[in-house]
This record gives sequence, C-alpha cells and structure tokens, in this order.
Amino acid sequence: MAKSKPKTALVLTGGGARAAYQVGVLSAIAQWYPRVHTSPFTIYCGTSAGAINAVSLASHASCFRLGVKKLSWLWRRLSTSRVIASHPSALIGHLLSQTGQRFQSHYQPPIPFGLLNNRPLRYLLNQTINFNKLNYQLLAGHLHGLSVTASNYQTGQSVSFFQGDPEIPPWVRARAVGRRSQISTEHLLASSAIPFMFPASRIGHEFYGDGAIHQIAPLRPAVKMDAERILILDLTTGIRQSAQINHAAPGLAMLGGHLMNAIFADTLSADLEHLQRLNQVASALTPSQQQQLGLRHIDVLHLRPSEPFEPLAKRFYPHMPIALRSLLKLLGINAGQDATLASYLLFEPAYLRQLIDIGYRDAHNHQSDILSLLTD
Repeated sequence: MAKSKPKTALVLTGGGARAAYQVGVLSAIAQWYPRVHTSPFTIYCGTSAGAINAVSLASHASCFRLGVKKLSWLWRRLSTSRVIASHPSALIGHLLSQTGQRFQSHYQPPIPFGLLNNRPLRYLLNQTINFNKLNYQLLAGHLHGLSVTASNYQTGQSVSFFQGDPEIPPWVRARAVGRRSQISTEHLLASSAIPFMFPASRIGHEFYGDGAIHQIAPLRPAVKMDAERILILDLTTGIRQSAQINHAAPGLAMLGGHLMNAIFADTLSADLEHLQRLNQVASALTPSQQQQLGLRHIDVLHLRPSEPFEPLAKRFYPHMPIALRSLLKLLGINAGQDATLASYLLFEPAYLRQLIDIGYRDAHNHQSDILSLLTD
C-alpha cells in the first residue's frame, strides 16, 4: 500500500501589519510549484493577523498559487483606512462614543473598549474571504484542519477555534482549549483585536481578544490536528543590538512597543524547545511505544525575518493618516521615540511592500530548507 502524504502544517504567528512579511515568504514558495497545484499545506494555524492570512489561504487550498496571489493582491493594496476608521470625523466620533458609554446607566451594557475603530476591517474581511469555501476544501480532501486562536477575556483561556476533519477531537489543557467551530469573520476580528487598540469581539456569550495574549503553546493546534511537519512563519525580529538600543527613559511609545513584543514573541521559543525534547524522546522509542504513548516525531522549520522592521516603520511613519498620527501623538506615541508600536499599526502600502519584499528574499535564501521540509 502506498504511503499516505504527510500532513504539513503552516503556522502563522500574529503581528499586525508585520504579517505582510508572511505574504512575501508564501509568494516565493508558490513560485516553486506548478500554476495549478494543490497547497503543500493541509493544516493551517493562525493567530491575530496571521489568522487572517491562514483562513484566506485555506479557502484556496485546492490551488495554492491562486490563494497566494489573491492574498498578495490584498496586502499590496491595503491601507490604514481599510483597517481602521482613520478619517478625523470618524476618529473623533468613535472616541466620543467610547467616552459616552462610560457614563451610561449601570444596567446598560457598555460596548467593548477600543482606542481605534476596526469596522473597516470587518467590511474588508466580509468582502475578500469566502468562508463557505472552507467546507468545500474539507470535503474535497485538500484541507485537513484550520484553527484560529483567540483569548477569552472572561476565563483567561486561549481558545483555538478549529474547523476540520471530523476525526479531530476537541482538546482541553491548562488554560488552553480547542473548540470545533464554523470559522467566520467574528473569529478573525477576535483573534486580531490587539488589546487597548481594537475592541473585543463577541462570540456566543463571551468576549475575545488577540489570540497571542494567553497563547502559551502556539504549536499545540497544529500538533492536535495531527501535523507531521510544521513550517512556522514568525514575525519577531530578534533581540536588538546594542547600537540600536535607545537609552532614553521609556515613554509610552517604548512601553507600548515592549508590550506588543511581549504579547507576540515570548511563548514560541519555549514551545519549540518543548517540541524538540519530545522529538528526542520519540526518536528513542519504537513505533509501538510511540503509538502507546501518543508520541510522534514532528519535523519543524522556524523562519523569521532577517532584518528588523523598526527602521522601515520609522521611515514610513509619515505615510500614516495625519489624524491617526495626531491621536497617537496626544497619547505620547511617536515613531521618533520608538518605532516598535508603529511597526504593528502601519498599514500603509509602501511599508507593507517592503515587508513583502523582505519575506520574499528570506524565502529564497532558505529555499533548500523549505523544500526539504515540504517535499516527500
């Protein structure tokens, strides 16, 4: 009997505007396959902006190049106004609405707090992602599983909403659960709702925010959906060199950037180390022992940006709508002090195209490693 094709997972981490980097990597990979070819990935796991990329690609699993082309077209034409209501009247109206909600009677439930209004993002997702295609990809066998991770503000749990093969069971672990769901716009808005910046999204009777907040094991959804290989497209750019460190007292810009890095970057390394230890244990066991203990060896490739995004964010920060820059300046946030926060919020074409180009080059620089993982 012919050996079945290994299940390969694509794990896309969160990072706001930085997720354009993932599009560059995927654009390079798509060129290595024929024009009409199924995706090399059968499992997609996404968090925050990475979840948007994951769902978009999963809906085109039957034609990998087409899925990547559509995603690239979207990111190359994205702008702040298509993600955030950035017109002066819209910004002021949103802030007045948020302020008025705090003075309502106690029996009137307040709307979720968010400094920025992401209603344009809701409209964009509804227009560009066909969620009904996910069921077709599952029935056709091109897709095995898809997960979108969000953080439950009520319980403090990391919840991975997944849609996939009926044999994939839900899971419950310490502060993390996997819940079978029909993925929709609400799940993507929840997963990408950066704390304080965007309002929480309601799913059922509970409110959810950015999936990276409580995500202590970013690789768990892929492992639980039976992945045998995992390609991780990380958006963290490593520790700054001493020459790049700002020695001024930390202001709100630096504190905000530090918080964003903590949310998106601190757990993946620990989870990778844990998986490597499990791989060592699995390699020392016989196949029957592995099956008895529920262990298996999982090949992993971790790809991260080769250069920092902060200098680019500082360079293109003036491209951000002036009303939004003025609001951030009132709060003490500007790219001159620290561009880390700006690198997450700068949804402007010139900046995004630079990130896509970096991802494209990095993929070509690691072509042999990527193809080694994806090729049978």
